Amino acid sequence: MTAILRVEFPWGKYHATEWGRNVNEGQPEWPPSPWRILRALFATWKNRCAHLQDEDVEAALSQLSGPPTLHLPAMRPAHLRHYMPQKSYRSVGKPDTTLTFDPFAVIDPQVPAYIQWDAELAEGPTAALGEIAAALSYLGRSESICRAELVSRVEQPAPELWKPAGPQDHVNTEVLCPQQPFKLSYLLQSPDTVRKNGRIIPPGSHLVPYTRVDLTQGAPSATDWRPTYAAVRLAVHPRPRPTIANAVAVGELLRRTALKKHGEPSETLSGKQPSGDRNRGRHEHAHYFSLTPGHRLDAGAPIDSLVVWAPGRLNGDELAALAQVKWLRAGRAASDVPDIAVAVAAFGEIEEVAPEIVGPVSTWRSRTPFVPGRHRQKLSWNDHIQIEIARELSVYRDLPAPTSVTVLDDDTRRYRRRRLPPKETIGGSRRAAFVEIRFKHPVKGPIILGSMSHFGLGLFLPAESESNPV
Repeated sequence: MTAILRVEFPWGKYHATEWGRNVNEGQPEWPPSPWRILRALFATWKNRCAHLQDEDVEAALSQLSGPPTLHLPAMRPAHLRHYMPQKSYRSVGKPDTTLTFDPFAVIDPQVPAYIQWDAELAEGPTAALGEIAAALSYLGRSESICRAELVSRVEQPAPELWKPAGPQDHVNTEVLCPQQPFKLSYLLQSPDTVRKNGRIIPPGSHLVPYTRVDLTQGAPSATDWRPTYAAVRLAVHPRPRPTIANAVAVGELLRRTALKKHGEPSETLSGKQPSGDRNRGRHEHAHYFSLTPGHRLDAGAPIDSLVVWAPGRLNGDELAALAQVKWLRAGRAASDVPDIAVAVAAFGEIEEVAPEIVGPVSTWRSRTPFVPGRHRQKLSWNDHIQIEIARELSVYRDLPAPTSVTVLDDDTRRYRRRRLPPKETIGGSRRAAFVEIRFKHPVKGPIILGSMSHFGLGLFLPAESESNPV
């Protein structure tokens, strides 16, 4: 018989410091220690499930006091640095702060952890443990948001398996576990109390040698797994702000600056292959577009956010390059675009970074003009727009055919429709249109279509969310 706790970390981070180490060593605890897991379950019982019978909970936790087997995702260590104010800190004069590290483990949020104990639990303790697990909101420090549940089996193999080391096994680490015989009162001692008593680890615990086994050949390990990101959002300093009419210039400036910060060629950031040729795939590389407060629809609306969306996803180096972008300066290339100060405000999935452009809704309206990607030939302008919209929705966005495509009467001439010189001059301005697209059923965005969609044109917004309809 086994008891298996399934834990997900939706933020992709596990914050905890190993017993016996200082937080400023920058080394996160990995794997999560059984001692910490039992303390978390005990605290959840007392704070959120106090109605449960004491004997059921005590029986369950006692059965879980043996060293478990851990099925875990791959991990990479990381940390943040904070200057924390001391007691004597004052807002004026020289700041009195201390540099503090926040170490954490970066893991794949899509891969759950399974903690598996050899235990025989009766019906009452099983039900109590299941309720406590469902109420567990974090594991480690409070930043380690988690979702947990008691399951009957390991539902999907994890890249790594950690188990107590046998006499012939290689020892990868030592993990803090409860001693036998186990007493529930052991879990009540805080780290401060343990240190004041001159101890490194708490009474009632001991370090158990653990070995790591790679479960699947070719699965990512702690040394080669890299997190990826679908989108990054940058906030624009309020004074001065460029207008949405110059979205193309701002998008190109952000692309140029990010590539310069990256240093090496990046197919995702540039949209070009290593050979220098254009990437003619499914538009998986980065789109650089602008958003306005309240999604105002006039050309003079100020830009307050920039979003970089890459359906093919950004790696850590590309995210770091975007994080280093502080200023966008057009200079003589675009005299009507001021120097812009920016800073990263969010990164992650596009639904988290820019939910206002995702939907799902059935009616979408272009926020910046749509420029067809192909020549009109002998078609009328409206027919050409309809055909190009349907083609791009199918080929590049995997979306169904629209029920209607309506060309609106709005004037596009105030919007920049060419790239910055020397790439293009004023003669390169393209004909464009504002468009409304209707689908039979709600569809999920983002919807960014047409020529120069990677620089900010052809951005569609959910019509239902617009406060100022066209």
